[in-house]
Amino acid sequence: MANNVYVQLISSGREEITATLSTGISVNHIFSVIVALFGGWIWKTSGIETLFAISAALALINSIYAATINKEQSTETK
Repeated sequence: MANNVYVQLISSGREEITATLSTGISVNHIFSVIVALFGGWIWKTSGIETLFAISAALALINSIYAATINKEQSTETK
């Protein structure tokens, strides 16, 4: 969701938004497959506790990043 808001903020038109978000979805899918494989490796070598601790840390970082988006500015540009 943060990516969508950011792209709308910096884009110059609807076509650019569509192209950028389509590419982003493809890149996110590739990254998700790689992360899943890496997660399986962590689970196998270090245990499920380590995997969940890393997942919790990544979720916290993601939430902090999403909270940094300036909501007032994004509503003015629409």
